[in-house]
Amino acid sequence: MSNYDLEEIKLLKWQFLLSSFFIISTIISLTLTYNEILKRKKEMPLYTSKEEKNILKFNRLLASLIALGFIIINVIDKNIRKKYNDCDEMVANAGIAASTLTLLATLIVLYLAFYNNSINTENPEL
Repeated sequence: MSNYDLEEIKLLKWQFLLSSFFIISTIISLTLTYNEILKRKKEMPLYTSKEEKNILKFNRLLASLIALGFIIINVIDKNIRKKYNDCDEMVANAGIAASTLTLLATLIVLYLAFYNNSINTENPEL
């Protein structure tokens, strides 16, 4: 196995970990959405209002960290590919740009989760 392969495997392991956290975040979003359904049906919700807001804040923070992690992976991957002359700059830059836009979106919803007085879980995921 070449050094290139070893470096790429490290990045793939980090990507695997971040993708696992993304799945966890999606499951949390599903429970928040189900909680909202229960509240609207006037049934016993899974979470109190305070718990719901705290879970929402945690989940949006987690999403922001995941997005930041993917930017870091994309930048490192671009540098590795450049080092081994296997880099399509346009594709690498497009991946970094997409990750940056995702981070921006997560930061906006994170801000709203912390500074908006009403609880908005109708769109809990990104």
